Amino acid sequence: MFFKEISKFPPVEDGKIEFVPFIEASKGIVKFVELLGTLFTPVRQDVQGNINKLSQIHSSDEKKFSTVNDIIEVEIKEGKLGIDALLWLKRALEFVHVFLFSVVEDSKNDSHNESLSSFFQKAYEETLKPFHGMLVQKLFGWMVLAGPSRKSLMILLSNGEDPAPEDEIIEEMDSYIQQLGSNISAINNIFETHNLVFNQKV
Repeated sequence: MFFKEISKFPPVEDGKIEFVPFIEASKGIVKFVELLGTLFTPVRQDVQGNINKLSQIHSSDEKKFSTVNDIIEVEIKEGKLGIDALLWLKRALEFVHVFLFSVVEDSKNDSHNESLSSFFQKAYEETLKPFHGMLVQKLFGWMVLAGPSRKSLMILLSNGEDPAPEDEIIEEMDSYIQQLGSNISAINNIFETHNLVFNQKV
């Protein structure tokens, strides 16, 4: 199953996130977005682009940037490429987290809605929409309507094989988003600690 094969987000220790495990897990988000279909290509490209920017900073001095926290702390003094990249990567992670959380809760409540468009819409409105201009909002409006159905998503998460039992997929998904959520919270804490607030739209 998909969530068994991608890297899990690392545990947060003392508010710090190890860089390499975090980036490897973020690559799994790219793979997930790719599963959603070609209309989500701009999202996939944006996430991959921010991963590349952060990886470039890390590779410039792996010891200096051993944690995600290090990138923020150094770039507050030296620049903001890494801060911007982490900010937009975090927002994409939040989008996926809210969507997956909605699917999990829907299953736990025995609702099993076949259409997931309302979950995509909820995720978009709560995470990315406040930072998008009208043109980008319209583009995302088409995306959320074109997302896969519940049945299609379960097949996709079974990696093209015979569909795994939904309860097994949901269990793996639930475990995955718990670690994802802890990483998102830690990143938010880093931004808040350094009084970094960004409200500009794209």
